[in-house]
Amino acid sequence: MYVLLDGFDLGVGALLLLQPHEAARNHMVDSIAPTWDGNETWLIMTGVTLLAGFPLAYSILMPAFYVPLIVMLLALGMRGVSFEFRPQSQGYRPYWDAVFSIGSIVAACMQGVILGGVIQGVTIRGDAFGGSVFDCLRPFPILCAASVLFGYIVLGGCWLYLKTTEASRHFAERTLSLALPAFLMLFVLACLTAAFTQPEVRAAWKTHTVSLATIVGMMALAAIILVASIGKRSELRPLVAAVSMVGLGIAGLAVLILKSILSVVLTPERTRGKEESA
Repeated sequence: MYVLLDGFDLGVGALLLLQPHEAARNHMVDSIAPTWDGNETWLIMTGVTLLAGFPLAYSILMPAFYVPLIVMLLALGMRGVSFEFRPQSQGYRPYWDAVFSIGSIVAACMQGVILGGVIQGVTIRGDAFGGSVFDCLRPFPILCAASVLFGYIVLGGCWLYLKTTEASRHFAERTLSLALPAFLMLFVLACLTAAFTQPEVRAAWKTHTVSLATIVGMMALAAIILVASIGKRSELRPLVAAVSMVGLGIAGLAVLILKSILSVVLTPERTRGKEESA
């Protein structure tokens, strides 16, 4: 839910660095002003739910992702500060725009690193995290970070296509023409890398071949609809296609790694319960 709701405003923020005209940047920021702050509430809800429902899993996963989590929170804080200060300082607005954009890019990349780290796997010894805090900074999580960033940029471009007009819409069209192919290539590369390097992912492909193939086909269809919708009369269709494409990608990842996630979340709790009852 967070990816779909907050992904577009992180994407819009990332695109600020590429927009040279201040008036257009103002329109871009205005388009996300009503929603950007509330969307991040989903992150708080996720953390609180994990802590309250699965405290042992929380104690394992948090140390594994200390580095990207801390960097992500600092980046989100930079976004908040710059968003509040940019209207108050006309002369320094370009600098605050740069801070907002860099914060958006870093936050998106750290979320991708966390996702890649989960797919890569977390080292557990007993009931505690047994690896290094830098395990999540290996090549595969970095690849996932790039994929997530370009996915957010696609969502942000579609949002601008819906919410802006004239120059900003042309900017969104150019962005989508470059970002969509990059996202698809990175996503496919990340999936192939995971399939070749992670036994659990290969096993999931063998077990859920039909469902995963269906998801891939529907993602390809959504991407085709998105490409065909750019520059046409429908302003909402590109965003619907992009949200569908990203949502299907999330569904496919859930199928691939759900078993691994449940083993981290549920197994320690069951083991603890058996030990206490013995």
